[in-house]
Amino acid sequence: MSSETHLEWSDAIGKRVRSGGWADQAIPTLDKVREALLEAGDEFGLRAGRREVAAQLVDSFMEEAKVVYLIYKVWTAGFLDWLAGQGVSDAERAAEIDRLRILMAYPDGSPLDPEARWSDLGAHAGRLASGIRSYDLRVAAAEPLLRDLSEGWRRLHDRYADLMAGVLAFVAQRFGEARLEDCYRAVMEPYIQERYMVFDTRVTPYPETLERNMYLVMEAMRAHMCGPERDGTLGIDEDDDKVVVSFAPCGSGGRSMQGDDIEGTGSRVLAPYEFGVTGEKYDWAWNQEGICYYCAHCCLALEKLPMERWGHPVRVVDPPRWGGSTDAPETRKQCTWTVFKTLEAIPDDVYRRVGHTRPQLPVIDTPPRTDMPPQPT
Repeated sequence: MSSETHLEWSDAIGKRVRSGGWADQAIPTLDKVREALLEAGDEFGLRAGRREVAAQLVDSFMEEAKVVYLIYKVWTAGFLDWLAGQGVSDAERAAEIDRLRILMAYPDGSPLDPEARWSDLGAHAGRLASGIRSYDLRVAAAEPLLRDLSEGWRRLHDRYADLMAGVLAFVAQRFGEARLEDCYRAVMEPYIQERYMVFDTRVTPYPETLERNMYLVMEAMRAHMCGPERDGTLGIDEDDDKVVVSFAPCGSGGRSMQGDDIEGTGSRVLAPYEFGVTGEKYDWAWNQEGICYYCAHCCLALEKLPMERWGHPVRVVDPPRWGGSTDAPETRKQCTWTVFKTLEAIPDDVYRRVGHTRPQLPVIDTPPRTDMPPQPT
């Protein structure tokens, strides 16, 4: 049974975070809104404060979504800037974006317009949270609005992920897929500095990074709307050495390869999308063929670049890969992210598969932790 969720300030992360252990963090945030509303009810009383918690959790859902929205916004612009630096004209880049916006059209036929859709989503969330706080919304009336919020973000998220994947495919088609590494490195450098250099074990002992690492995993993957219902449900399995978070499917790369079951559209590997998977083996894509170009960023951001900087991965990814059809076991495979509790527990082949070897472990002043704390701080 899940615990009674609330939000608490985290000095480590610099914002309010959801309370609860890791199994509880695997529950979608909008489900936590529903729980709080049911606990509060429609009448003023001793449990009225749970309505305020429900409203804050609506805000928290938008904070989760914002993290992914900004990544897509900044990276897509960065990829286009990289293309400009390679001599691709403004007209060619604009034409490709226009083509992709039409290809990513909404069910009513309107082309993708991320900024306008995000603005509409924010206004909807604001009205919803305000209605919950003010008791202007009864519990039953809030439910369809929660569904609309979830669906509105899913539609925008999926199309923005596809837009970015389409730009990456354009890079590969124009310059060859090997140049994707150069493109990714140029665009991702500021992101690595801001989001992942905090895990540098030369500065912070590995055991002290675990809580932040796990919370960011859960927050980001809830926002990617993982799970068979595409609501942000995550799988989680923990033992003495590691925590494994699984996505069935991942709402970005996994959905891209498998196809969109909710909207009834096909794999983005196939026509009319043809967003591409690796045809050769590269250190930046786990030395596997069939890795979708979008998924390769996880290899670089979570494994290869951290190994280059301070010797160790932040998380270890076991991705699906294109098996030739949407029904192939390799394509349908769940993606997993593993956070190891000690550096010693990370297998040697994690380093080898991206062209590295296990470094000599650093000397740290604190002993390795053998358990994960139940609460993020």
